[in-house]
Amino acid sequence: MIKENNPKIQKDRWSYLWLLIGTGLGFFWTMPIVWWLSPVFMLRFTRSQRPRTGFLLVWLSTALSAGYVLYDILNALMPSSLVVYIITTAVTALIMGGLPYLVDRLFWPRLKGFSATLVLPLIMTSLDYISAKANPLGSIGAQGYMQYGNLVLMQLLSITGMWGIVFLVNWFGPVINWVLEQGFEWKKIRRGTLVYVGIMLLVLGYGSMRLAYGPMNSSTVRIHGITEVDMRGEMLPKLHEARAQSWESYRELSKELQDLYLNGTLREAEAGAQIVHWPEMAVNLPIEDEGDFMARAQKLASDEGIYIVMGLDVNYQDGSPWENKLVIIDPDGEVVLEHHKYALVSMEGTKGGDGILRTVDTPYGTLSGIVCNDTNHEEVVTQAGRNGTDLLFAPSLEYRAIDPIHAQMASFRAVENGITLVRQADNGLSIVVDPYGRMLAQTDHWTASDRVMVAQVPVSSAFSLYSYIGDAFAWLCMLGFVVLWGYVIVQRRQEKQGDQG
Repeated sequence: MIKENNPKIQKDRWSYLWLLIGTGLGFFWTMPIVWWLSPVFMLRFTRSQRPRTGFLLVWLSTALSAGYVLYDILNALMPSSLVVYIITTAVTALIMGGLPYLVDRLFWPRLKGFSATLVLPLIMTSLDYISAKANPLGSIGAQGYMQYGNLVLMQLLSITGMWGIVFLVNWFGPVINWVLEQGFEWKKIRRGTLVYVGIMLLVLGYGSMRLAYGPMNSSTVRIHGITEVDMRGEMLPKLHEARAQSWESYRELSKELQDLYLNGTLREAEAGAQIVHWPEMAVNLPIEDEGDFMARAQKLASDEGIYIVMGLDVNYQDGSPWENKLVIIDPDGEVVLEHHKYALVSMEGTKGGDGILRTVDTPYGTLSGIVCNDTNHEEVVTQAGRNGTDLLFAPSLEYRAIDPIHAQMASFRAVENGITLVRQADNGLSIVVDPYGRMLAQTDHWTASDRVMVAQVPVSSAFSLYSYIGDAFAWLCMLGFVVLWGYVIVQRRQEKQGDQG
């Protein structure tokens, strides 16, 4: 099938078929298996081409599928910015396609044996990590999220974070290609095959054991998540219109919204809720009315003996940065926790928080809270794995284009930190996820006739190494890539000296 007349180019008459298959797979990016299979075909193509040709065609191929995938998402977030769409698509394709395969193509001829299989996973993991940290949206789009649903594999999050998953997924393609290049000769492939299979068995064995024997607390708390309005589709346009008319009109409409959520909270308390959870920006609140509103909410919590977890949007008439925050009131009517959203502060024009996750000890375990896109910054959420958090609340106001993807992303934080995550969403998927990634409850804003999520939530947490070592695995991958790069440079110099001699 493959002729190697030139050791730096594999002759393959089917090479463009492999490119076509790899391109087609990219359009089905939500299927986890695609991320395992696509590198198999893309590597078969690039290794049969000159570096520049392979780079340009794979970059274009990835841009086609990335552009298709990103269109709805970017159109929701930045509907009028065609330039941003084009640039984002091009950069995404460069990071996920063009550049990694170019590096593999350049390194592969100079690396011997099984070590050549490490180039793609090392560079993919390194680039995925760097792009996640450089992106103001956080880790949204990271490859690890594409393995959502594979609970056994997801347990690796508790050790390496997403970066271990990215490495394993991108290692599969090079290993298959290496086996093909050796002609399936067992003597040649035995050691490398056993190494790869052994590591995969260890990972899957660890995941299976963690799921089967992970301790669970038998005590539970009854949590009701409520979404009383469609904020994006109905209420926000009305609020903007009222504010344009006059500040007093805005205040009047805000009072209607306040009544809706306080009455809804009373309804759920009477139905047996011990904690009532609101979505992000559930109540749009003028600063001068905040005191009266909080007094009403505190009295309600005290009268009913419940915790209220509120998402508030506090506004100023003079145009000062508004506050997007989570507030928890206890059954004594005291405000026991306040967290200001720290993600996307510059883009949203909010006051912004300090990124510190505070906690409060309760009969239902240790509670903490973040807001919406805060969950995209896993390096900050690791505090929850270290500060004893049992239940992490994450209210959200979504866009339909990222439903249910954003909720699935948030569930990774639960496994990474060994915590239970409770996420009430407006315009999205509301979920309760245990420390092992298992979905305990969910309600979809777009399909539910009654947007109330009711769950008996186990008060439990689990040990997570990742919350202490953070992104150490990603840094090891970057170090490993630098080592390989250094080796390739030495090999190239030796080749030049040999040619001169």
